[in-house]
Amino acid sequence: MDRGANGEMDRDEQEIDRLLQELHRSGVQRDEQTQENSRKLRNITPSTGRFLELLIEEERPQRILELGTSNGYSTIWVGRAAAAVAATVDSVDQNVERHQEARQNLAAAGLSQCVRLHTQEIGEFLVQNQRCQYDMIFLDTDRKRYAEWWPLVRQLWTGKIIVCDNATSHPDEFQPLLSILEQDSWLDHGVLTVGRGLLLVRQRTEARPAGAFVSLGLPGQTGEV
Repeated sequence: MDRGANGEMDRDEQEIDRLLQELHRSGVQRDEQTQENSRKLRNITPSTGRFLELLIEEERPQRILELGTSNGYSTIWVGRAAAAVAATVDSVDQNVERHQEARQNLAAAGLSQCVRLHTQEIGEFLVQNQRCQYDMIFLDTDRKRYAEWWPLVRQLWTGKIIVCDNATSHPDEFQPLLSILEQDSWLDHGVLTVGRGLLLVRQRTEARPAGAFVSLGLPGQTGEV
């Protein structure tokens, strides 16, 4: 992230880093002690957070959509990078309790101004916001519904970059979406071995020949169509 002239990280950056470390520690502990899956936070890994920051710095999207806020841990990673490139973030989750936590955590990170939380069912949000356009979309929610949501996601995406978490930890749940991506000759996709696995999707400038190898030009990528 941005650094001062002396190469030292700004005090605000250090405070956000401490907040992220505490949220990660408490989140892991909370999930280990929680039996009911619906009450687990299931946050991204720190390595995934750092990757998202670097990706946003490189791609410089103007509008970012996060589907699946949880308690705002991933939203802070995304929001900090978004603030550095003057981008805005919309984050959607239907869990009222989680959004209350996320709102508090974003305020503690000083990121409330660049992130808007939408407490709403994701499919409903996608239907109601088809006129919106997002350069980057990050999916970290109900993986079994990704294929169902894909036509709606495709409509409000500019084609820059889509990232989906848990691609290697839950590969079976990604198969319906992967089948759709493989049939679209205007898209490239690949899986990065970062965290629990990240599926990346980009739009091509020209149609891809059938059966061509998919390369996003990124390290750690696997996958072929």
